Amino acid sequence: MHDAGPERVVIDVFPDYGATWPVWGPSGLIDPDSLPGLSPGLVAALHDWQEQWEGERGRPERYRSMTNAPGRQSELDRLARHLAAELRDVAVVRTDTWSSDGSVPPREAESRAMRRRGDEDG
Repeated sequence: MHDAGPERVVIDVFPDYGATWPVWGPSGLIDPDSLPGLSPGLVAALHDWQEQWEGERGRPERYRSMTNAPGRQSELDRLARHLAAELRDVAVVRTDTWSSDGSVPPREAESRAMRRRGDEDG
């Protein structure tokens, strides 16, 4: 686990079905309004990225070709760097590269599913 320090939260950037944007905290999807100092332009860009990803995932024939995967991941990495810069005083930002090829390592997928089930139960 990455040590974010006493007052910084760890934020993971990755897409998921049905999410409004790809920004996650320890308890799940983060509300952009809860992040102080986040620019409206970056929020919009992250929303747009998520929408595009979900649109591609919803079209199996396009997604299977993976023609957009490297560019899509590169753009997410770029947005994550901007997010890290804007939140440098309050968060540590990590990116998750599973969106580039559509696979999720089994252990990671199980961990995410368990976290989500825990959030739903609590």
